Amino acid sequence: MTEIESAGPAPSGPAVLDIGAGTGALLVIVPAALLHTEIEVSPDRHPEARTHTGVHERPLSGEQVPIALFPSLDAGTWTLWGSGPCTTRSVEILDGQVTHLEWR
Repeated sequence: MTEIESAGPAPSGPAVLDIGAGTGALLVIVPAALLHTEIEVSPDRHPEARTHTGVHERPLSGEQVPIALFPSLDAGTWTLWGSGPCTTRSVEILDGQVTHLEWR
């Protein structure tokens, strides 16, 4: 498993993304119950190759929202593994883009 960031407090300042040249990012808005936990994704073809990231409150449209941010994932279909009240689902990561997902 690869760690993107811990589940502690969000670092101050804007997030840094590494997208393009075959990679995109994933921004997931999650239920408040998942705040300060971690969620996992894996490429659809390799479910054992999971990567996780912390859920932090981040500013979005003038309010603080619990968000999990994967700043650099290979373009393609990924599995977002269920956590708490959220069910497992697939998500498409596009080259050079940020995929936004409402998961609450």
